[in-house]
Amino acid sequence: MKNQITRKEFLKLSGAAAGAGIIASTGIGSLARAQSSDLLHRTIHATGEKIPAVGLGTAQTFGDLSQDFMMRRNTIETLFKEGGTVIDTAPTYSDAEKVVGRALDELGARDKCFLATKTSISGKQAGVDQNTGSFRDLKTDKFDLLQVHNHRDTEAHLDTINGLKADGKVRYVGLTHSRNRLNDAAVDIIEAGKIEFIQCQYNMFDRSVEERLLPAARDNGVSVMINVPFGRGRVFQATAGKEIPEWAADFGVDTWGKFFLKYTLGHPDVTVIIPGTIHTHHVVDNIGALRGRLPTMAERAKMVAFVEDL
Repeated sequence: MKNQITRKEFLKLSGAAAGAGIIASTGIGSLARAQSSDLLHRTIHATGEKIPAVGLGTAQTFGDLSQDFMMRRNTIETLFKEGGTVIDTAPTYSDAEKVVGRALDELGARDKCFLATKTSISGKQAGVDQNTGSFRDLKTDKFDLLQVHNHRDTEAHLDTINGLKADGKVRYVGLTHSRNRLNDAAVDIIEAGKIEFIQCQYNMFDRSVEERLLPAARDNGVSVMINVPFGRGRVFQATAGKEIPEWAADFGVDTWGKFFLKYTLGHPDVTVIIPGTIHTHHVVDNIGALRGRLPTMAERAKMVAFVEDL
């Protein structure tokens, strides 16, 4: 991770720096007013509920409670101000659950949040105990989504999560992974009808979920949450110092962040993307990808060809 370019560094190197300057000079509120207030929502298949199609991830960004809590709280507050609702976290992201829980509590914003976390440990009772800690740290008595993390003791934890759902403490049951070697195992769980959400990696450089996982999710009514949308910085490395193609403006792209998010959102089976950040201007830019039209399938192919030719 230390050798990968950060989004902040990328913005300094690329044509997207101009967009970042606009954000800095005009402020979040004026930027939001300058754009359409209509945000893309996608439907959760299990219930028909609609959620904004970009949220906030907390892995490797929210983990240390001792470091600049207010910066993280402001990031969450900005998510809500811009119209987002989804926050994804986990008990194994260091102090991320405590940071999110404290922020939601201080902001009085639990009811604004679609809150997702995970069971991230082996052993059924250990999972029960971990869930208890997550309820405490997130300062809530209900999770909107509770997921088995990285296929760890999946059957045991799905049994527990379904029990919590029956008790009204969980709304949706899910499973996560971020490695394409687990795609086929995820398809087995999807086709067995055991989950309502699958979380997986999908970006311009890792499109493996298109082969079996996304079709299986569509056919079985499972909603899809996308992690690692920027390929852990790889997509920004590939485009550092490069100009955004002029034709991308046809579907509302004025930063590389929007370019990559709109590419992923252009797949109709994607329900929500959770890019991780602690920077408010990144949140504004990410939510901005929900405004305007999405690229067509032909335009998405053109986007991939453009980046691969760099």
